[in-house]
Amino acid sequence: MLMKLTLNYNVKNRNGEKLRKKIDFSFVDIHIHILYGVDDGPNNINTSIEMIKTAYDEGTRKIVATPHYHPAKCRMDYEELKRRFEVFKEQVKNVCPEMQWALGREIYYTSDIPEELENGKNLMMGDSRYVLVEYQPTVDYNYMRTSISNIIQTGHIPLIAHIERYMCIVKDIDRAYELKNMGAFIQVNAGSVIGSNGKDIKKFIKKLMKDEMVDVIGTDAHSNGGRAPLIKECAEYVCKKFGYDYAKSILHDNAELILQGKYLEE
Repeated sequence: MLMKLTLNYNVKNRNGEKLRKKIDFSFVDIHIHILYGVDDGPNNINTSIEMIKTAYDEGTRKIVATPHYHPAKCRMDYEELKRRFEVFKEQVKNVCPEMQWALGREIYYTSDIPEELENGKNLMMGDSRYVLVEYQPTVDYNYMRTSISNIIQTGHIPLIAHIERYMCIVKDIDRAYELKNMGAFIQVNAGSVIGSNGKDIKKFIKKLMKDEMVDVIGTDAHSNGGRAPLIKECAEYVCKKFGYDYAKSILHDNAELILQGKYLEE
């Protein structure tokens, strides 16, 4: 269900006059660490509740909790994670009753990930074949490219988390196009879009968006402080610079398609 909002943004017409336009779609935050006590996100339910309220105020109406699957942070068994997620939803159901929920994972790629996927380990986004995958910021491009190929060979679809963090891609944007052509999809963080991580990163993402290379935006929030689930300013920026239709695709529609297990370019 597409829940209506009343967010506004300004654009200029050909005469330079300001026009007030509305964002009438809600946001799906496809990358957020909001489930307390499982990784480096919130360590108590009160912080989780604060994050939910902030997300709701920002216009988010669906949250995809994506706890880390990382050798040093969290390798929790899926059944235990699912149990905690169901308990969590019950605990917060009255905080923002309109909020919808899904469970995913953010996987730190290691050499054993393809085997785990092939053996049926549930590391996906919802019930889909999409895998949200991350790397060290200093990852070697050849390693990254090989890992994407390995994931695809298992029958899964790689969704690259916060691609703007990987220097091997930022320094050579053509590599992002190569990974897309291989069959990967791209997620960027809302804060990076509006310059929270510097002008160079903002410029890099702007180039990607100009060619509609970004598939989804998430907040990658970990708290309600410095890494809060803020997305409204990003949505306004994308609408203004790249148009309503593309903004709706990467802030809502594509995330829904991913959770439904549908291929984004079908």
